[in-house]
Amino acid sequence: MIELENVSKVYPNGTVALDKINVKIERGDFVILMGESGAGKTTLLKIIRGDEEPTYGEVFYDNKSLRKYSKVHIRRRIGFAFQDLTLIEDRTVLDNISLPLQFKGASFREIHDKVESLVSHMRLKDKMYKLVKELSYGEKQRVSIARALIVEPETLLLDEPTGNLDGETAKAVLNFVEALNERGTTIIMSTHHLIEFGNKPKSLLKLKNGRIIGKDYV
Repeated sequence: MIELENVSKVYPNGTVALDKINVKIERGDFVILMGESGAGKTTLLKIIRGDEEPTYGEVFYDNKSLRKYSKVHIRRRIGFAFQDLTLIEDRTVLDNISLPLQFKGASFREIHDKVESLVSHMRLKDKMYKLVKELSYGEKQRVSIARALIVEPETLLLDEPTGNLDGETAKAVLNFVEALNERGTTIIMSTHHLIEFGNKPKSLLKLKNGRIIGKDYV
């Protein structure tokens, strides 16, 4: 489904963010990218969705070069919950989560029902009509994840989704993500450290200095 062939990313200042990455991810996989800050996890996620282009190498989605898809097409198929959140602070939780559905022209009833279901799973139901700027960072993080999920993407990219959540909330969010995976959504998630959750084996890729230094299952 997703394949990276000899992918490298070198920035104009000479920084090597990724170095000859070769990865194949099948539909329905749950992949965890683990490494310290600066290991290349976020860059790898951005390249998988086409938000950044590799300096060398090629990314394939369903056996077709990612370069041949329009960005709109890819963003409908690949959801991304960014670490920097990119939320609209002076809009409500409902407004932020529903933005992708608004762009698709969904009805108010469809939007309300889908958002209400998601915020319940994310433990945010009582915040649905709050302005984002009134939320804690952990709550904002959950809003970002919910917005990525609202269009039910084939693939979901999560950048440090539990970094600022307490242990109980982190497990609740990850169990929900695993349930999505069990229904067929491909999950690729970056993290500094592992949190035990669920029962399904997950593929673990260890990154350091832009290279994959180990592959395992957890």
